[in-house]
Amino acid sequence: MNIHAEHFKKSLEKLLVDVKLETVEFNQVQLDRSLKDFCESFNLLSTLKPSSDDSNESPASILLDSYQAPMLVSKTEAGYYRLISGLLTYQKLCKIYAGDDKAFAPCIVLSRRPNKDILHLLMLNDIVRPLLKQFVDVTGDTITQSLSTWFTSNEQPSVFNSPQWQSLFPMIKTKTELCEWLHISTKTVKLK
Repeated sequence: MNIHAEHFKKSLEKLLVDVKLETVEFNQVQLDRSLKDFCESFNLLSTLKPSSDDSNESPASILLDSYQAPMLVSKTEAGYYRLISGLLTYQKLCKIYAGDDKAFAPCIVLSRRPNKDILHLLMLNDIVRPLLKQFVDVTGDTITQSLSTWFTSNEQPSVFNSPQWQSLFPMIKTKTELCEWLHISTKTVKLK
């Protein structure tokens, strides 16, 4: 395992000590400031929308989804919960709980807020998971645009050399390995 992945693993082990699955008032869950800024910097929800039309989902199905993919939150001193991960679950619950002050949702509650670097990796994993690990139909253009936006910078123009990528996907070091994993053509993905 590389140094970035090892550091991420150790940090997660410390962070996940004493987590609790709690049912919390949904109106007390708010986007963490970093997550909100991240979502606003990129048309995230449009990119990650499912291929099926979720308007046909029943509230019961959405509630069941929230137990199968609970939100990861940290509790503030004021008693609110800051959403760290589980953005797609949060988005679906917003649809069924809009205006409902008595709604509850399952959350995995961390004993403390992660530090900035770990928080960023948790957010990246949250949005990369559906794109790379769960979507059946993914295009080369979507992969190129999304991964370039999330994992590159002026200082680090390569997705595969970014410390964040290496922390989350240490075994995928090249575009060819990524495309083989996703079962898509290397000709459709334009990554360094």
